[in-house]
Amino acid sequence: MKGFLLILFSLLETTFSIVSTSTTTIPKDPKLCVNCKFFMKESFLTPDAYSKCTKFSFIEHDDFFVNGIKRPETKRYYYCSTARNFHHMCGIEGKKFEEKNKN
Repeated sequence: MKGFLLILFSLLETTFSIVSTSTTTIPKDPKLCVNCKFFMKESFLTPDAYSKCTKFSFIEHDDFFVNGIKRPETKRYYYCSTARNFHHMCGIEGKKFEEKNKN
């Protein structure tokens, strides 16, 4: 019986002592992508969550290395959410953020 109570107590202790290990915190006044000059919506129907960042691009090579068919290279842009999630890009703090012209 004592062993059962000991196991039950240790399980309860670990359950209630879970602490968030996240080291990233959201800035107090975040730099929003919608206010950045690199923000690009595909169309007015596209939700902001699927908008692209023109600051970070990559060349899409299609299937050349798979099937050998060479197509023209296409320049693509990363999603804004992708750029904000990676520290080497814009990161949570918005390191590459540039305010849109307000003219």
